[in-house]
Amino acid sequence: MADAAIDLVNRYYRHFNAGELDVYPDLFTADATLEAPGAVTGTGPAAMQAFDGVWREASTDFQVTALVQVARDGSVVSENLAEGTHTGTLVTPAGSFPATGNAIGGKYVGVFEIREGRIAAQRIYFDRAGIMEQLGLIPVPAAR
Repeated sequence: MADAAIDLVNRYYRHFNAGELDVYPDLFTADATLEAPGAVTGTGPAAMQAFDGVWREASTDFQVTALVQVARDGSVVSENLAEGTHTGTLVTPAGSFPATGNAIGGKYVGVFEIREGRIAAQRIYFDRAGIMEQLGLIPVPAAR
């Protein structure tokens, strides 16, 4: 069961990396919930497509690599590395940011709930301030 849950999450990441967001109805339940930084929430595969589409639009080379994954009792926790180049507009709850050409990404965590072979919930945790630094919108703290 744990292996199947991790395989499902990795299949999701493979489709995301390939830009194949049209397969999301096969990966997510119709009532799948999304929570992400910036008070981003949504329900269903279309919400997942919209959220992921923001990152694909902002960075056509954006890729997610799973680093550490643990599954238990129908849940998967996946520490990941996201990497890309900011070549398009990044649309966020705080506003839209035109392409900078800067590298964007970093480590983040996705927590998934699996139900009947599909993803029923996705909660994403990432460093919003780090992204703003990468885009040049706030200063990078001096090294100590």
